[in-house]
Amino acid sequence: MPALARISVGHRFETLSARGPGFDHIRLIAALTVVFHHAWWGVNDILYRYSHGYMQLGLFAVIIFFSISGFLVVPGLVRSGNVVKFVVNRSLRIFPALVLVVLASMFVLGPLLTKYPLARYFASPELYLYLKNITTLMAHYLPGVEWGVKEVQINGALWTLNIEVGSYALLAAFSIVGLLSRREVMLVVFGVVYLVHIAIALTLWLNAAVPMRLVNFIGLFVYFDAGTCLYLYARKIPFSGFWAAAALVLGVTGLGLGIGAVVLPLCVPYLVVYLGLSDLPGRMPLKHDLSYGVYLIHSPIILMFRTTLGLGAGGLLALLAALVTLPLAYLSWKFVEAPALTRKALLYGWVSRHLPRFAKRWSGGAPRRAETYDLPRDEIEADWATRSEHAFAAALRSEAGGRQSDRGLPTGAELR
Repeated sequence: MPALARISVGHRFETLSARGPGFDHIRLIAALTVVFHHAWWGVNDILYRYSHGYMQLGLFAVIIFFSISGFLVVPGLVRSGNVVKFVVNRSLRIFPALVLVVLASMFVLGPLLTKYPLARYFASPELYLYLKNITTLMAHYLPGVEWGVKEVQINGALWTLNIEVGSYALLAAFSIVGLLSRREVMLVVFGVVYLVHIAIALTLWLNAAVPMRLVNFIGLFVYFDAGTCLYLYARKIPFSGFWAAAALVLGVTGLGLGIGAVVLPLCVPYLVVYLGLSDLPGRMPLKHDLSYGVYLIHSPIILMFRTTLGLGAGGLLALLAALVTLPLAYLSWKFVEAPALTRKALLYGWVSRHLPRFAKRWSGGAPRRAETYDLPRDEIEADWATRSEHAFAAALRSEAGGRQSDRGLPTGAELR
């Protein structure tokens, strides 16, 4: 056992069997912070004023989510290189609860709160446009659901999911082209994203010129990418209370000096990972991960209390929202999220069996089934999945090469 001062983040992570005891607690605290932000503090909170307008408590909770996510989702992808399994696992974590919340908002909350007759409500195209949220593309309103004389957003917190899915997509793309196995290149990617983030945050004309969707994406992806690099270099990064305290001091000082964009992407991910791998937030992981359910559910609950009881922003609204949201989040975890996660192997097997059809369309070829007739079924599925991923990656490279030769310029993913 190495001396405590020389323990690395990687060693600590392995000692805990790749599951830190504090991450569940941190995520739940962050989710409840978002609830109180939306129900009470609002944008102009104490952190917003202290940081000279760079950060508020709700957004700070979100960057904690992204820092943890970047650190925790990459190990399996690095070890296996199995992009199909990665996509399946991430999809089962995000979409089942999201689908439930979107449908409940449309067919339970909306009919209760709408000022329209129910026949008009259900006939409105605006109702079915709300289904866009299932894809993580935003549709904010339901027909006739108003606060005073204005339409109100039903679940504005969903805006981060599109960025989260985009971050996963980029990570999968990095794996396909082999960048995840080249950590120096990934560090360069982080450096570029980090510098762009600083430039946008500190340069008014650039902030105004860059599309807001791209500003938001970079502003969160920089923390996700920092978490990813923390894992890739985990063996070289010390697991140290001293450095965690230094990160805290530097982050707080930088925020007060108006350079939060410079210091937070460097300090927050390390501090969060240190706390997640320590037993300071809690000695044991939580049995039920309620954080995602709290995040998805709380905004419609706040809206319900505001429109039915006439409550304004404040401590009472925040308390009521938390008291109702937590039990609903438990039900979501118990009956939707946890059961969905037990279907990972089943869904991965189904996708593996059917993916060759799509790979054939991309690559112009078909998997050679004759080679697998004498193999057990699980080996056949694994073989098909591997060859399909290789075909898909080759098709992407071929397609990208074709576009480059046509235009004479390198191509990249377009953020939409």
